Amino acid sequence: MIQDLVSFLDYSMCAEVALAMFVGTFFMIFYGAFRLSSSATEKFASIPLSDRVEDPRSE
Repeated sequence: MIQDLVSFLDYSMCAEVALAMFVGTFFMIFYGAFRLSSSATEKFASIPLSDRVEDPRSE
């Protein structure tokens, strides 16, 4: 019975949906990265060089 149910499922759109989700997510992250101000970018860039713990998002 389960085999009959699974045989009726259509997986032909799964690859296209996965690709569309990946591209959409990629562009959202890309857009968010370009919206950052230059001061925030400098703070994020200096995190590995600093010994003190700080929140780069706070001003």
